[in-house]
Amino acid sequence: MQITFEEKEYYLKDGIWFFGYKKASQPIQDKLNFQAKKDLQLWEEALIDVPEILQASKLAEKRNDLLRALVLARKAYEVADFKVSVAARVSHLYRKLGEPEEAIKWTEEFARTTHVPLLNTRAAAFADIGEYLQAKKVVGKSLSISPGNPEAFELLNRVKSEYPGTYHDLF
Repeated sequence: MQITFEEKEYYLKDGIWFFGYKKASQPIQDKLNFQAKKDLQLWEEALIDVPEILQASKLAEKRNDLLRALVLARKAYEVADFKVSVAARVSHLYRKLGEPEEAIKWTEEFARTTHVPLLNTRAAAFADIGEYLQAKKVVGKSLSISPGNPEAFELLNRVKSEYPGTYHDLF
């Protein structure tokens, strides 16, 4: 997609606006995103394949349009056969929107999964609401499945640093 703005031609690549090879400044990114919003929504609404819808959701997130990213992720969930990975995406977006309780609800159906991204976002959502023991339990499961998982280790460190109890209560 290309837009002329202030007599300059900008193009959209992977959710970021460029002028030539240079990334546009954030204020210009915001103005271009606003200007292109309807065209982007028309393009997004026409998508029917789950991978394309999820890619559009990620691009909307890059544009800092988290609500649109969430709408698209939920659309993908409705048509997906393998729902656990899409539920992880939806949960991630609810967390970014500051709604960890909703993030947990979206992962509840898959609480017994072995899908590490879902476990990680679920654990982070528990930590977000102060349920550190539950977060630690889910992180432990994630690490047992994927021992070198850096996101899980980061969550584990977060739980250790934020938990108001003693070290022994957790471990």
